Amino acid sequence: MAKQIRNAIIRGELRDGDTLPAEAHLIAEFSVSRPTIREAVRILESEGLVEVARGARGGARISSPNYEMIQRAAGITLQAQQVTIGDLYEMRTLIEPPAARLVAERNSEAAVPILRKLIDEEMRHMRDQIAVTMLISEFHRLLMELSGNKTLNVFSQALRALVDAHLELSVRGRPALDPELSDREMRYGLKSHSRLVDLIEARDGDGAEAHWKNHMIVAGKAWLARIGQESLVDLLD
Repeated sequence: MAKQIRNAIIRGELRDGDTLPAEAHLIAEFSVSRPTIREAVRILESEGLVEVARGARGGARISSPNYEMIQRAAGITLQAQQVTIGDLYEMRTLIEPPAARLVAERNSEAAVPILRKLIDEEMRHMRDQIAVTMLISEFHRLLMELSGNKTLNVFSQALRALVDAHLELSVRGRPALDPELSDREMRYGLKSHSRLVDLIEARDGDGAEAHWKNHMIVAGKAWLARIGQESLVDLLD
């Protein structure tokens, strides 16, 4: 029964916020016992597909699949495996440059205005370290999304919350820099973003992949130096 309800959620026949029918109706529809119904709901609740409110006015509501599910699962699994920040960043360095190639070769026309608009936002918030760091993270996220490969995007989203949390931690723990030096460093990074978009606009897949690989390596050295390459991935609580 859990499988049937799960499939109905995935197909969109049951939508986010919909209430599951009463137990009596489900028993009649599926020809199963009350304990079977309750076990199915328990399974779906554990999967994050159903939210159950207890009490006289309670009930089971559909919670459509979302990226928070895989982010939480990824965080727990990576921490259990004692994965390091260096390991996490290495994986990103492996998958983002090919994604940049896909954007250039498949989705240049749609991607360029979206990415340029975000770069403008980055420039406007350049002196707000927390804000610009989150905008930079958004640039990376959009790059994966605009690649057009849904599986690649799901893997990226699974790690996004972890990456964002550790990026913010690296900024908060960073010693105060000379403003001129900080501006120069940030402008260099954002200029690299602009160069990538130029390559995407030119539909230069080879150039986009090579440039972004170099960018990830250089940026990674700075980021990992602040937080520690051997630091363990931590949960987002």
